[in-house]
Amino acid sequence: MTGETFDYVVVGGGSAGSVVAGRLAAAGAEVLVLEAGGTDRRPDVLVPAALPVVYRTRNWRYRAEPDPSREGTVEAWPAGRILGGGGSINATVFIRGHAADYDGWAEGGCTGWDHASVLPLFRRMETWEGGADRYRGGDGPIHVAFQRTPHPGTDAFIAAAGQAGHPQTADYNGAQPDGVGVVQVNQRRGVRSHPSRRYLRGLARGRNLTVRTGALAGRIIFEGERAIGVEYRHRSAVHVARARWEVILCAGAIESPKLLMLSGVGSADELARHGIRPVCDSPGVGANLQDHAALTQRWHATVPTLNKVRPIDALRAVADYVIAGRGPLATTVWQAMLLHRTDPGLPAPNLQIAFSSFAVVNTIGPDGLQNVAPAKNQGFMVTTVLLHPRARGRISLRSSSPADPPRIDHAMFADADDLAELLAGAAEARRIMAQPAMTPLTSGMFEPEASCRTDGDWERLARRAATHTAHHSGTCRMGVDDLAVVDPELRVRGLAGLRVADASIMPALPSGNTNAAAILIGEKASDLLLAGRPADAVIPKIVEEV
Repeated sequence: MTGETFDYVVVGGGSAGSVVAGRLAAAGAEVLVLEAGGTDRRPDVLVPAALPVVYRTRNWRYRAEPDPSREGTVEAWPAGRILGGGGSINATVFIRGHAADYDGWAEGGCTGWDHASVLPLFRRMETWEGGADRYRGGDGPIHVAFQRTPHPGTDAFIAAAGQAGHPQTADYNGAQPDGVGVVQVNQRRGVRSHPSRRYLRGLARGRNLTVRTGALAGRIIFEGERAIGVEYRHRSAVHVARARWEVILCAGAIESPKLLMLSGVGSADELARHGIRPVCDSPGVGANLQDHAALTQRWHATVPTLNKVRPIDALRAVADYVIAGRGPLATTVWQAMLLHRTDPGLPAPNLQIAFSSFAVVNTIGPDGLQNVAPAKNQGFMVTTVLLHPRARGRISLRSSSPADPPRIDHAMFADADDLAELLAGAAEARRIMAQPAMTPLTSGMFEPEASCRTDGDWERLARRAATHTAHHSGTCRMGVDDLAVVDPELRVRGLAGLRVADASIMPALPSGNTNAAAILIGEKASDLLLAGRPADAVIPKIVEEV
């Protein structure tokens, strides 16, 4: 085995890992990033409308166990098999979540994670097109703007939500998170602005950073109870990367708990089942798996949508994108979004209701992966997302081989209240679409939605058609109780020299898409790491290897 030594070894070059590595390298540390996927230097990463291509080709497609709450559905859980991770293959919807989400983390014992403490980090990460203010940043690495695809359906949906009694918000990441408004995206003039590009190649440019793609981590190496490095496979050979200071796991909510267990950190019973020598008994590793559930409904449109594009429309789209960075090629999945509380007494919105100025047909193939294709008819769709599910699942090992995917067990509707809440949100979406502002643009629902008449019909549809959202989190939960995997400083409890910094540490899901929160975790982790490290000389070097 060949070996190298760095100040820090970061496992996973996703959104959080890119932030951690970029910030550490910019501060003068020698950093190695081990990324199992390939490079993100691809046009289908940069152009938002190319999402279906990169989503299908650079996706781990983890196959979950049959879901007994959804008629035995076998669904693939997406994760980015690429530098940038989910941040390179997601829809670029940028939403931080609600202040109450982070205050809830702090109330559960996660000191320093309350909204007042994390708001400066949210501001630090972004350059908001509206300029800096009390809530928004003006000079950060990630560029954030309003969705740049104008369509009459978007304005009509916002007006219809107002007619249904919902307030409008000019900025859901600002002073007023509740209400309906135009979707914000991490794009700059229609080009994806993501951490692997903006932190690794931007912030850390010219610094002592090595990014090694195609490098599959096999286990963390310990001396006693201290992590000292990582064993990994690259180009058919096994290597060891040693860390002078710390190892940071940023492999995501599916792979981070898997790597901990392969390294002897996890439930004693689970480790014994696979013949793995225990290093630290941590029964919470892999538990607390969460994801947002979503149900999409579709309507026929009486106006042109992206479902039918003529050759002249395609030429105009290219010109619009090249000249102004807007139009169909800059389109993300949603154009307008409502954050809604079914009970005004709730501390945060419990439903996200999002409008799309096109319609798709979504089926789950034999491999469990969602197959998304444009509908043949002009259409709109509205997706309802359950923001705070009660259901919890688990990640466990399938074998002791790093090459084998983990086992994913998650019953989406194991808690009946989750299904009821999602159906209430879907009903609210239909009520909005029935308002006067929207009805001239629609002519009935698509099938099978149109055939649903009773509550039982809608429940059966949800069990067949609801999907996960690739917002998986919680499997290395942060906290102070016995089942917490990491403490509020992201250190793996019971061990030294090892932290986890990705969506797996979230105690509970935020109120919205999780990418902005993952970037926050990277920002927070970099501050925690640098706070305990003396300044070292900078050795200018940046290498990206394949």
